Amino acid sequence: MISIIPALFIFFWVIMAGSLLLDRKKSTVRRQLNLVHYFGYSQVSDQAKDAGWNITTKEFLAIVLFAIGIGLVLALIFKNPLIIVAGVVAGYYLPRFIVQRYKKRERMTLMVAIPDFARILIAHLVDHHSIVKAFEMTQKDCFEPMKTLAQEFVKDVGVGIGVQLALENLKVKVSYRKFNTFIETLLLAHQEGYSTEALAAMKKAVESIESDIKAIEALQITTRKKKRELFSVVIASWLFPVVLSFMNTDNTNIFLDTFSGKVLIFLYIISTMVVLIKGEDYLSLKLEEL
Repeated sequence: MISIIPALFIFFWVIMAGSLLLDRKKSTVRRQLNLVHYFGYSQVSDQAKDAGWNITTKEFLAIVLFAIGIGLVLALIFKNPLIIVAGVVAGYYLPRFIVQRYKKRERMTLMVAIPDFARILIAHLVDHHSIVKAFEMTQKDCFEPMKTLAQEFVKDVGVGIGVQLALENLKVKVSYRKFNTFIETLLLAHQEGYSTEALAAMKKAVESIESDIKAIEALQITTRKKKRELFSVVIASWLFPVVLSFMNTDNTNIFLDTFSGKVLIFLYIISTMVVLIKGEDYLSLKLEEL
């Protein structure tokens, strides 16, 4: 086994090389575009934009090169070139994994912010009996990400597209069925008057949203527990090659010094990535479907 210091040196060299790659001129830019194309930057970028993250090619390449660099270091440490292939595979999936985690976190943040936003809006409707004025006041009192959405509603109305279309735009941006119900009730109140019954219907819609969020938070506790259990199983599975590594034959480590052992370690790494990625996808709540 080679020293870890040269391996770390090579790892940092890979990262620095990636940084230099980003700063070169036109001929190198063409190579960058090819690289980001091969690793699916366009697809990842579209997914990130849906969550409000404009991921740059530099950020994307940094993630890819980080994964490949880790693979290279491990390949040098364990003298197994197949791990480089695993690093390339990780470089392909890691940006997607990060973006998906980001989308889920932002989605949950948005949903949690809706009840407070809606209650503040209702309070201002009671005071002003004007949906535009209520949104203008609400944008000052609520927090992100609903603050930005309230500001965009006010801008939409300001450019003359009308309250109904501005509310439709808001529904599309939030994309949550029970929020749609709240907006439809709000639009009806705007058209027919802010009666006690209309305000009560809006409050009921908010309570329904709060019930959803409480249920989601309870499920998240359960899914976090299951993810920890999955992670524990993965760690336990790696004890198998570790323990067998001590069972040497003629001073030969079957996992580090034999071809079949190196292939097995490679398959272990690939299997671990698949289990973690699929496990995250399977155990995570599909908030975008609500």
